[in-house]
Amino acid sequence: MELIQQLSTLTSNEPQLRLLIDMIPEFIVLKDGDGRWLVTNKLVLTSYEMGEDYSYHGKTDSELAEIFPKNRDNFMYNVETDKMAWDKGQTIQFEKSFHTPDGILRTWEVIKTPIFDKDGNRSHLMIVSREITARKKAEKALKLSEFNYRLIAENMRDVLITIDHEGIITFLSPSFEKVTGYSIHDYMNHKAITLMEYIHQNDYEYIKKFYQDLIYHGKKFNSNFEYQFRKKDGRYIWLEANVNTIYNSEGKFEKLIIVARDIIQRKKYQTQLEAMAYYDHLTDIPNRRLFMNTLSLELEKAASSNQVLALMYLDIDFFKEVNDRNGHEFGDQLLIQLTKRIQHTLRESDLLARIGGDEFVVILPNLSSEDQAKIIGERIVNRLKEPWHIEEQIFQTTSSIGIAMYPKDGTTPQMLIRRSDEALYNAKAKGRALVEFYQ
Repeated sequence: MELIQQLSTLTSNEPQLRLLIDMIPEFIVLKDGDGRWLVTNKLVLTSYEMGEDYSYHGKTDSELAEIFPKNRDNFMYNVETDKMAWDKGQTIQFEKSFHTPDGILRTWEVIKTPIFDKDGNRSHLMIVSREITARKKAEKALKLSEFNYRLIAENMRDVLITIDHEGIITFLSPSFEKVTGYSIHDYMNHKAITLMEYIHQNDYEYIKKFYQDLIYHGKKFNSNFEYQFRKKDGRYIWLEANVNTIYNSEGKFEKLIIVARDIIQRKKYQTQLEAMAYYDHLTDIPNRRLFMNTLSLELEKAASSNQVLALMYLDIDFFKEVNDRNGHEFGDQLLIQLTKRIQHTLRESDLLARIGGDEFVVILPNLSSEDQAKIIGERIVNRLKEPWHIEEQIFQTTSSIGIAMYPKDGTTPQMLIRRSDEALYNAKAKGRALVEFYQ
């Protein structure tokens, strides 16, 4: 879910982000509040026979249905299910099947998440779909023939487990040993609860209660969940499990069927996307998005505890001239070194962010007075006067700092940013290399 929320803010076409999204083996579509397509990956474009380079941006499903009449039914079905998600106001999950260009009828598990802005207006709709054709075939085979079911299960990469109404493991696919390192013979015909000792402590209580509800209370369930599982070598892997409860002809609980797959690669992609979404690619410090989120949270904390907070706005004096004279790579090295100097000057509770070019901001929470902010600001200014050593050159720059105080100068992120920027402008007007408070 975190990944969906993060992707809902990404509408750019940076090559690195595009490559990551295209590598994810799942359908990803991001639409705005009016149903216009903003971001998708190549898997969607090829499956809908639109072409990898098709310019879909800004088009609705209704418009795409007219452009690609062969897939009209699929696009119009998208319109219907989008409306269901918006009307419900929360994530919906369903299955969808259609023929792909290779002529195969494939099935996807679709998750649609509507995202609203702070005023309750439609903001974005995030759709993530993963193909479950193999799993559906396995489930169908199970219903038709136990023999065929076992044949498929023993040759699939996903781990398949069946547990009877007494909590005994009645089947473990050979892939269990390949994925976890444990022998299937050590757990077949044993209580399934014995496997829970390998579940990470962060997930253990939830999984245990979930399991007890299924086995002892016969709770009906057909959905997915993710958890960490300790392999025999001691390493943890991420597993995604699909759980189905099976009932006999009398309506009594008979068994659980669990299909689990290793999703560690997906988690790695998620980590990379999170870094790209919230951190500056050059300096590895928070970017504008994370800064705005953090500032809002810190202001809430300050309001509830009657604390003073300062926002610093700073840049490098005459940075453009440095860039023009020495080149952008030289300028990038200056920004990297400047970031490190500032970080070494700040407290552990402070947050430094780059919001563009040579513009930086610093959140100083939990201050006792304006004087404390001034001391930190002057320490930064003095530190940034020291000589730089870049590409065998030794030179000096200066930086100016503007400061706005909460609650005296403003109570919203926008107001504090604007007034700290005005204070920075005044500092430059007075001679640069100065710390200036908003007045």
